[in-house]
Amino acid sequence: MWTPFLFATAVATVIVWLTQSLQRIDIIVEHGQTLAAFGWLTLLIVPSLLAVIIPFGLFAAAIFALHRLHSDSEIAVMFAAGVSRAAVARPILLIALIGAIATLWINVDLMPRSYRALKREIADIRADFVSSVLRSGEFITVADGFTVYVDNAEPGGRFSGLLIHDYRDGGPAETYMARRGLIQETGIGPVLHLTNGNIQRVSPATGEVEIVVFNRTAISLSALKRDPGALQLEMTERYLGELFKPDLTKGWDRDNVARLIGEGHGRLAGPLYAFAYVLIAIYALIGGPYDRRGYAVRIAVACAAAGALRVAGFVLQGEASEQGHYWAIYATPIAAIVVAALLIADVKSSRREATNPSGN
Repeated sequence: MWTPFLFATAVATVIVWLTQSLQRIDIIVEHGQTLAAFGWLTLLIVPSLLAVIIPFGLFAAAIFALHRLHSDSEIAVMFAAGVSRAAVARPILLIALIGAIATLWINVDLMPRSYRALKREIADIRADFVSSVLRSGEFITVADGFTVYVDNAEPGGRFSGLLIHDYRDGGPAETYMARRGLIQETGIGPVLHLTNGNIQRVSPATGEVEIVVFNRTAISLSALKRDPGALQLEMTERYLGELFKPDLTKGWDRDNVARLIGEGHGRLAGPLYAFAYVLIAIYALIGGPYDRRGYAVRIAVACAAAGALRVAGFVLQGEASEQGHYWAIYATPIAAIVVAALLIADVKSSRREATNPSGN
């Protein structure tokens, strides 16, 4: 079952990741970042996807493995040899346990850690002068008294065809023209290095335009760099302690106490879906009578049940958080586990009675 589980999880993760990564395409389009930076940022969303996909991957793997055993008549042979349904389900449930532990770890540690790194990276990119301001073919007023035009903005803070009008702090206006430019971070902040150009300024004494030709010069941009500042942590970016004990000195936390606590309980309840889905799959494939026509209908019903269970879980989490009935968040997967287990047990007892009607 490991192979179908890993394959199903990987395929689903890639598909969902591709759709989610498109939401970060502005990192390249608007902020001039490299494909490597884009790849790293989108990679940071994978843990949050795995928290939902792993239980579904277990469900798909259980369906595939049991259906394959049916197709090869191995299930019939095992039952004829006296192998119980519990023995067939045991290795599947063991893998489900491992998947549940992995989901729990992702929910309580990996997901908030990766989301925090993602938020900080995006904030740094948007606070960076190069990526958030300078764009090819546009006159942009970066701040009061500082306007920049570049013909071409290249990765790595490189530019060509620069025109800069600097009239900050009420001082004499200066216009820079340069063939090339390069922004680099220094100890005093970002500095724009210009090569092969000239500076045009009006002489205060004569009122005439002075032109100073230069091979190299530099303009300090430290006053223009924006500070990303303190970031507001969203629910997905918080650890369990921060969810169950919100900081009531902050307005957002005070207004969303119930939602934060509900998110914490939802993180803890998430691994239970791994067992619920697997038990649904087990009941669908080996819980009912043998069917010579195949198990397509049962598999379709099981898929619908698993999807409905997950949707119900999300809906009830929101409702339970609003009402303060946090126990209901656990009730959904636990009810599915109990019902599926009872149905499987009832099938086993019914078959024992059928094979031994006298009770001897």
